[in-house]
Amino acid sequence: MKGVINVKEFLLSDTDFRIYQPFFKNHVIGFEQEMLFSPVQMRCYHFFMPENYLAKSEFTCIPDGCVDIAFIYNDDDYRVELIGSPIRKKTLKCYPGHRYFGIRLAPGLYLHIGDFSLTEITDNEIVFSSADLNIDFFIESLRAAATLREETELFLNTFAASITNMFVNPAVCSIIYNINKSRGETTVSELGKELGYSERQIRRLLSSCINLSPKMLCRIVRLQHAIHGIINNPYLGNVDYISELPYSDQAHFQREFKEFTGRSPQEFKRAYQRMPQTASD
Repeated sequence: MKGVINVKEFLLSDTDFRIYQPFFKNHVIGFEQEMLFSPVQMRCYHFFMPENYLAKSEFTCIPDGCVDIAFIYNDDDYRVELIGSPIRKKTLKCYPGHRYFGIRLAPGLYLHIGDFSLTEITDNEIVFSSADLNIDFFIESLRAAATLREETELFLNTFAASITNMFVNPAVCSIIYNINKSRGETTVSELGKELGYSERQIRRLLSSCINLSPKMLCRIVRLQHAIHGIINNPYLGNVDYISELPYSDQAHFQREFKEFTGRSPQEFKRAYQRMPQTASD
């Protein structure tokens, strides 16, 4: 089939997905993050949520096309939360007084915990208590870890073999790859011509694997690229951020950005600049 890429090569390549959750660092303590590209692309992060967190801010999640696996623990107990990509800004349940260690997997990947598919996780939150799982040894090791790198190595040693890709058909991998490569500018018609599938097949393939339509994934991808531009070049204007992105005009950009983040681009920029900055942003 023309245009269909090798899944293994795709997973092992630097596919350069923009997978930001910029509000995770808002009002937390000790936020750090790091991007990895092996065995697959993932963003690792940790922080402590202070006891008075609820009095300060909401724990906000925005569309990213990804699944986060958050290990949430204190000295007495723990839970694991699967956070699927929302299709609009949403407020997550927070756990003040707990530490978080999280992994954000590139679009199309998830960690097999429980009897849930990736389609069920999208736009959803699934929480497992310590009674549901048998990972006490991992959590004890996590509590003893001193750095984000140590925590990440513990995760990979324990769970890397359980990271599952849902690309039953390599075409799904190619759809996601092409949407990201185009920064969300491609169309279902163009994807179909590239891959040799009908538009109906393209929609069905993507929806059956990640529960997102091609149009929604395109919107999410261009949002994430816009956020990348703002974070890495905060002194530019809206025209500069959208010059290489498929927004029809500034009004379209501002409207869609606010729908997904709850803030205008300028409000987001000001809010982000007040947050602690990390080297891997």
